[in-house]
Amino acid sequence: MHFNRFIKATLAVAALFGSFALTGQPVLAQSSSCSSSGSVFIPGVGFVASSGSSGCYGQFQQDVLLGIVGNITQSVRDQVHQRLVTPTTTAPLHFTGEQDTQFDGQNPFAGIAASDPFSALAYAKVYTKAPPPAAAPVWLYGANLVGSFDQSYTFGNQINIGTVTGAFDVTKIGIFTTNDALTFIGTGSGSWAHSFAGAFSQWDSSTPAGSGTLSYLNGGFSADFTVLASGTDYSSPAPLVAPTNNSVLSLMGNGQYRFDFPYGVFIEPTAGVTYTEVYTSSFGTKVADYTEVHGGARIGTEMKWMGYTVQPVLSGSVFQIEDYNVSTDPIAATIIPASPNLGLGGRGSAKVTVLWTSNFSSYIEGHTSGLAGTKTVVAIPALQTTGAQVGLRYTW
Repeated sequence: MHFNRFIKATLAVAALFGSFALTGQPVLAQSSSCSSSGSVFIPGVGFVASSGSSGCYGQFQQDVLLGIVGNITQSVRDQVHQRLVTPTTTAPLHFTGEQDTQFDGQNPFAGIAASDPFSALAYAKVYTKAPPPAAAPVWLYGANLVGSFDQSYTFGNQINIGTVTGAFDVTKIGIFTTNDALTFIGTGSGSWAHSFAGAFSQWDSSTPAGSGTLSYLNGGFSADFTVLASGTDYSSPAPLVAPTNNSVLSLMGNGQYRFDFPYGVFIEPTAGVTYTEVYTSSFGTKVADYTEVHGGARIGTEMKWMGYTVQPVLSGSVFQIEDYNVSTDPIAATIIPASPNLGLGGRGSAKVTVLWTSNFSSYIEGHTSGLAGTKTVVAIPALQTTGAQVGLRYTW
């Protein structure tokens, strides 16, 4: 059933873009999950006051974690794509306009029975020919370290989130052809948040998380699938203020196609689906699930700066939760991720990667996302998140 929803939701991407382009307004949510007063509506129960008093933050922390995993996946994919691009060759120049059909570019001295230029010059006994270049590696390995800081705002409340992520990746080149690749990426994260909801409603949280991603690349086409699990523990000076501890499981799939142009310019449209399940602590009782569809594009280029390769990239996307189900258990009202914002949202980022050596690179990125409020029976306030990431990557 889970994968049925995951697959069917891809059909909603076109509708999402169409509604955004034609009306410029958020699509009406099928049901509102929270209100500006911090109360939550549960089907069959009614309005229940949320002990978290956090408005409609909903999926914000899981989105931060998924964003970091997505950035790492893009970095790996860009590097593998660069290695798989077939170098262009230049035809040999001739003194006349005629094509020499006997010319062998692999052995230009074959016509004079000489194996290399030194033999042709009668220096056959002084062999200085360089050995042939090594074959391209079929296995690539990488290690990544990422730090990020984000702030979310809604209805006068603010939450700060700091996250540190370590990751490793293994790539096998040559799966079905000599120019495709399959990559596995594993991550481990620690995330810490503090709520500034008010003097008597502040709380702190810690969220360990782990993920696994499979990414396939063949020419301009690429696809990736990620499983991310996290668990959040809350603490507060006032015990009745802290939200309920919870666990979250997300499945995210994306498809991309990269169009390369001269001067290192590329455009990469993308579309995907994220399915999320929310549980009580330690994946105990399931309290909610929802499916997000998203689509957008990246545009970037490559240039030289002081001898280093610099790769600036801009990206943007729109997203919306298209399928939302919440338990009638009153405990759902006290779990923040069980109350996602159902408005239409947008994400944007600017990223600059510097390749310091053939093995070592770093990047800095600034990003922002916004979720529109809704004007349904239970109003949902807008949500704004801004942040920055810094990442290091070493490959061998």
